[in-house]
Amino acid sequence: MEAGIIRVLPPEVVNKIAAGEVVERPASVVKELIENALDANARTIDIEIKEGGQKLIEITDDGIGMTQADAVMAFTPHATSKIGSEEDLDRLTTLGFRGEALATIAAVSRVSLITRHETAPAGTRVQVEGGRILQVEPAPFPRGTRLQVKNLFYNVPARRKFLKSVQSEMAQISDIVCHYMMAYPEVAFRFTKNNIPLAHTTGSGQLLDAVLAVYGPEVARGLVPLQEPGMLAGTGASVRGFISKPNDARPSPRYMTTLINRRYVRSKLISQAISKAIAAFFPRGRYPVLIFDLRLPPDAVDVNVHPQKTEVRFRDERWVFALVWETIQSSLSGLRLATGAPAPAAAPTPGAEPAVTAAGAAGPSGRAMAGQGWSPATGAGLEPGEDPPEDEAPAPIDGAFPPPPPPPGAAGGRSRDFASRPAPAGPTLFPEFGAPITMAGGGKLYDLKDAEHHGPASVPSASPFERVVTLTAPRLLAQMMNAYLLGEDQDGMFVIDQHAAHERILFDTYVRAYREAPVTSQPLLFPIPLKLLPSERLTLKERGAELAALGFGIQQEEDGQFYATAVPILGDRAAHDGVIQEILGQVLGGMENRSLAEIKIDLLKTMACKAAVKAGDPLKEPEMRSLLDQLLKTDNPFTCPHGRPVVLRLSRRQIEHGFLRC
Repeated sequence: MEAGIIRVLPPEVVNKIAAGEVVERPASVVKELIENALDANARTIDIEIKEGGQKLIEITDDGIGMTQADAVMAFTPHATSKIGSEEDLDRLTTLGFRGEALATIAAVSRVSLITRHETAPAGTRVQVEGGRILQVEPAPFPRGTRLQVKNLFYNVPARRKFLKSVQSEMAQISDIVCHYMMAYPEVAFRFTKNNIPLAHTTGSGQLLDAVLAVYGPEVARGLVPLQEPGMLAGTGASVRGFISKPNDARPSPRYMTTLINRRYVRSKLISQAISKAIAAFFPRGRYPVLIFDLRLPPDAVDVNVHPQKTEVRFRDERWVFALVWETIQSSLSGLRLATGAPAPAAAPTPGAEPAVTAAGAAGPSGRAMAGQGWSPATGAGLEPGEDPPEDEAPAPIDGAFPPPPPPPGAAGGRSRDFASRPAPAGPTLFPEFGAPITMAGGGKLYDLKDAEHHGPASVPSASPFERVVTLTAPRLLAQMMNAYLLGEDQDGMFVIDQHAAHERILFDTYVRAYREAPVTSQPLLFPIPLKLLPSERLTLKERGAELAALGFGIQQEEDGQFYATAVPILGDRAAHDGVIQEILGQVLGGMENRSLAEIKIDLLKTMACKAAVKAGDPLKEPEMRSLLDQLLKTDNPFTCPHGRPVVLRLSRRQIEHGFLRC
């Protein structure tokens, strides 16, 4: 028979291909090794990381350890002690079972394993490089295992090239470690970087103690326990965990941990259920701190979906969706602040088609989920850090901008006509555009890139409005709904979004002032305790000088708690705990994989957004005139810094056509 072109790949190539699925990045290695330690009944696990895991990942545990024969066999592909038959897959109670992790990790790194089984008189050391076992020898060691992974991807330069910055990889590792700290509160974890402690748990067995170690006291004291719904009775399933109150929301879902049978997973089904359940309690684009620990019978969940074991399937998806929805709804009931948020929907029964609340929250049904396109990264349609539309923004803080008395016959929210009246003299809310801003410090820190698109914004094709390119001899007519300025020019009518306009003015002013200088700091009368992830605390320690140049003053007390003592200048209305925490979180998140110039641009955008007037703010006549005058002096008066339109127009021709005059 003629030789064909299809051939069996050599084992070393197979292992490297498998490593691409199992070992995506250093965090993947940490996850696999922690799971091995937990499966070995460890009660203490030490994790040491160097250079984001690229130089060293070291995991030490006090589990049952391995004999010499098992230590060598563990590096053989698909060698495992967890299962022996296909039926065992339906009875899995361990985190690992595929027998791939050690073989694939060793194929792309230099591995040193030292272990001693509890019945063995001495330990065993195994040295592996690029998948080849180099040495096996006796070695003294207490009961347990220590596994060192050095020079990850040293022999796969293409994979190493695609790793992110050390800071970003460290943040990914930190997230994995924190998830398992909360999944196993009875295990004492010690997490260090370059021998510097980052986080540790006591192994007390109390979930709240683990949450305290991960998130700190400011977050922990604001959590409420999850309530088990009645539908769990007699099912063999259970739920435990915590969720934050609606007044303690986060701008991204990074603080949400989902555990299935103590395994950290990413499930679109559960994410959709959480999204719908919180919609009646949390503003759009805001997320709770959530630890959701769901225990199911082993045969009710399939974890053999992906080599990384972070995806699962459920035997009864509809029931799981209903369970998650009902748990969060019942746990949050009665906790909403008096902010006009809609009441939660009545808990539907599985199989029933639920009603949709005013907030759009639907109960658990397959049809309600279909096509929603919700993902943990974007939540309800907003990118992490993106501000909600202004018509959904909260009302201005009472007393921040005292409204003038309405004209005779006009209600507070109606239009005010002032086109025929001269502008009275007096102070204005808007300082002259381009006026100097007092600097804190001096000197050029770095070049500020032009990271913004300055072209005119487009409007939806179905809109009757035209794209505005210029305004010719504009004249303001009125303020509408305390949100928009109505005017006319030689070409027709125009409408200005007052928030977007002021945001553009402030942003351009900030860019001119801070292009080559540190951002002005605003000292806080009382330091604000910060709610931080371990990875964020590490960033504060390592990049304090850069944060200071961005206007942040950070102080750490002896107990390890971080406090904000100064923030970028935001104005009195915006300088409160929630906004400061949100802005700092965005900056710290950006430092993982973005340049300081990009972070600075985004910070200036956020500063402008928070300091600008809001929809609902009534403006005096001179303030409106000043707003228009300053807007026309900006480089791009037709879009806000985030790209939304500032000005919309109805041309004379459109108006006449609408009235059938042409």
